[in-house]
Amino acid sequence: MPLEVIALPQLRSPFWRIVTLTTFASPLAIAVGVSHWGLRFPFPPCLFQWAFGFPAPSCGLTRSVLALMAGDWPRSLSYHLFGPVFVVLATALTLATSFELITRRSLVQWYEGLWQSRAAVILLGLYVTYYGVRLWIRYTVPALPWGLDDAVVWQQLVAGAVAL
Repeated sequence: MPLEVIALPQLRSPFWRIVTLTTFASPLAIAVGVSHWGLRFPFPPCLFQWAFGFPAPSCGLTRSVLALMAGDWPRSLSYHLFGPVFVVLATALTLATSFELITRRSLVQWYEGLWQSRAAVILLGLYVTYYGVRLWIRYTVPALPWGLDDAVVWQQLVAGAVAL
């Protein structure tokens, strides 16, 4: 039985692929520029926190990516646990979008499959849970039972939540 070749749909609008490429490649390029070449960019204050009075789910993500690009994993994870996840996803989407633009073929079926996968639901659930835990830590600073306050993971979570 011969393998069926999956025909990819033709790329209809390269404009949106270029917008996507710019959206995901720019933060990575800026992070490399800041961490390796010492470039300075005026990062605006968090408008979400200014408007609502508490940190956004993505607060600390920029600092996490910058620390990761500088090679400082512990500091990156203390700023935001999803910094490395963002770098991996942004890199994958940058490569996929570049592939689309070069080959003029759409990967929309791949994107749909990725978005509808169980992994995407789990990742989103972990992100929302992590955000809730960070807010809980920031505003209550709870004491954990059984001496778990001394755990390195807990201390990093507390340091990151307080620094928001």
